[in-house]
Amino acid sequence: MATYIIRFARRAGIILLFAMSASLGVASGVFFAYAGDIPRISALDDYAPSTISRVYGARGEIVGEFAIQRREVIPYEAISPRLKQAILAAEDATFEQHFGLSIPRIIVSLVKDIFEGRKAAGASTLTQQLARKLFLTDEKTWERKIKEAILAIQIEKRYTKNEIFTLYCNQMYFGHGVYGVQAASRLYFGKAAKDLTLEEAALIAGI
Repeated sequence: MATYIIRFARRAGIILLFAMSASLGVASGVFFAYAGDIPRISALDDYAPSTISRVYGARGEIVGEFAIQRREVIPYEAISPRLKQAILAAEDATFEQHFGLSIPRIIVSLVKDIFEGRKAAGASTLTQQLARKLFLTDEKTWERKIKEAILAIQIEKRYTKNEIFTLYCNQMYFGHGVYGVQAASRLYFGKAAKDLTLEEAALIAGI
């Protein structure tokens, strides 16, 4: 009996090793196939999106605003800790631990794909969402998902978690022509993002 178990374990180990090697080979092939066809993330070193242009009166009051996109770019320190907690709870609870991709979420999404017969939502990390909004489109194709994953890994290798989170908070759309948490906070609550209450931060994260 013991001999049979040992023999079975050896065969299972060989099969598992072969499957892992094959998977790694496929993943490497896919990576090299698409790596040359994705944007350069070094462009984020000089991140300068469209922002609001304001005209001030003689007394310092705002007399006019002009913008293609209503946005105010702010540093990490200007984002309320409550807002950070709310966004991560809503979008990516394992943000601080993963390398750009969440393997458990990908596995769950694949299982849903198989049973529901469609591409299920919910596998993208915060870094993947940022990569998609900055460099790609929302087109639901496997090619876009592969490029998104490669970009997310590259972003994680080049930038710190705080830098990635700040880029995300300044880039995302919050409705009514507003981009970024600062402009969203001013639109919905008339205050800066650093001054949001827990309830207000939760609403911004929900949007």
